[in-house]
Amino acid sequence: MLGHGGTDVGASNDNRYEKDDTLKVANTVRKYLETKNIKVVMTRDNDKTLTLHERCKIANKKKADVFVSIHRNSADTGSGVESWINSRQSQDDMSLATNIMNYICKTKIQNNRGIKYGTIKGEDTDYYVLNNTKMPSCLIELGFISDDKDNELFDEYIEDYSKAIADGIIETINNR
Repeated sequence: MLGHGGTDVGASNDNRYEKDDTLKVANTVRKYLETKNIKVVMTRDNDKTLTLHERCKIANKKKADVFVSIHRNSADTGSGVESWINSRQSQDDMSLATNIMNYICKTKIQNNRGIKYGTIKGEDTDYYVLNNTKMPSCLIELGFISDDKDNELFDEYIEDYSKAIADGIIETINNR
């Protein structure tokens, strides 16, 4: 359910690491989903290193209903929340990403960057985890770790973001 970990810190800003932010969100999403009696399989629940292949293997072996990869973005300029889906743009992937983005956009965010497909390298490429999981999947970028305002919003609204992701997952599962 979340990106990076262990020696893979992901994006960083001073002493702030993507792996830590994503773990906080994922644990909060898990707690919320479990209060709704939804079984959650985490690819990691502590600070350990996993390959992308291992993450997909966990999700596929457990026959997860959905796969959500939580991240923080980084760039010299940029702000806001976005979601990525596989370049095939399956209806199931689009529904999952749309449901989550709709709930996130009801919270306090700096900028809605929308739903994108492919990768930052192009629309005909795919993120490994979106291409190698056998269930509806999306990748969420919860603001830019390189942007001070996005970090302020992340810290202040982490509970709201987590609940929004969970509510999007619940809606997707209920409508399948």
